[in-house]
Amino acid sequence: MKPSIPTTRAARQAMIVAVVEHSAISSQGELQQILKDKGIAVTQATLSRDLEELRAFKEHNSAGQRVYRIPGVTDLAESDNGVRAQLKRWARELLVSAQEAENQIVLRTPPGAAQLLASSLDRAVIDGVLGCIAGDDTVLVITSSVDRAAILKNELLELAHSRPGVENA
Repeated sequence: MKPSIPTTRAARQAMIVAVVEHSAISSQGELQQILKDKGIAVTQATLSRDLEELRAFKEHNSAGQRVYRIPGVTDLAESDNGVRAQLKRWARELLVSAQEAENQIVLRTPPGAAQLLASSLDRAVIDGVLGCIAGDDTVLVITSSVDRAAILKNELLELAHSRPGVENA
């Protein structure tokens, strides 16, 4: 049974991130075919825009091929614009605490702020994040594994402790 994949921009971009992270993709045509095989039909122009929005770039892999790479959560501190910069800002301003529970992370915010943080996490299209549920002051982040939850929790806490205009060493 094939998983149900909505045809939204966010779903398409999440699939692009997953494919690029797990496969050596050297061309847009190759990526377009893989997406088609997964049930996502996309034009070359749309795919090109998606790759630009995701800040995809090409670099040499260990086999010497030039393949696509998409900056991950660890690259958030280096980004100063777009959805990833917004996540950095909201983490810094709103994240009160983070606690992991198996493959889930419970994030606490001031009252009324959970939706802002959850929305920025969703829009950042972070590899291994399956989804977020927001209440008034609590966000539940569901990740793909226990290890991914631990890594993401630490990265979000690092973002929360960063200061505007100051690079973390």
